[in-house]
Amino acid sequence: MSDQFGFLEGAKGLGSSLDASRASAKDLSKSIENVQQEATDVAIRKAQERKRQQREAEFLKERAIIKALDEYKRRKKITDEEYRLKVAFIKQYGTKEWESVLKIKNEIEALEKHNIEEFQHDLKEVKRVQFICFAVAGLIAYYLTWGYK
Repeated sequence: MSDQFGFLEGAKGLGSSLDASRASAKDLSKSIENVQQEATDVAIRKAQERKRQQREAEFLKERAIIKALDEYKRRKKITDEEYRLKVAFIKQYGTKEWESVLKIKNEIEALEKHNIEEFQHDLKEVKRVQFICFAVAGLIAYYLTWGYK
């Protein structure tokens, strides 16, 4: 019996469509798996980066403690040395002379503070002049390039 209504052709077409759909579904599944794998890889990398940053922060924290201890030792040494010098100086010259030494120390500290303030003021002034020079140079470059319109 011949296929008058085209059932055989329709069945063949349906079979080939199903095969193509299955192949497309496999490709789509493979693409989805690849995307999921990439997402997993990104998550793993981010987790590793967080762990690395955490270890680095812990290291810096430990390093800060070491620096603080070193600074404490340094300050303690200076304080002890100052105390020893004070006792020796007072024994030799007296308390009144020690007060004059402290005055001299305060004058030196004030002078150093004043010098730092002057330096900051000068630095601010230089930066202001630099900015003005850059602005004028920019205007000159603009007029040389595009002229006055």
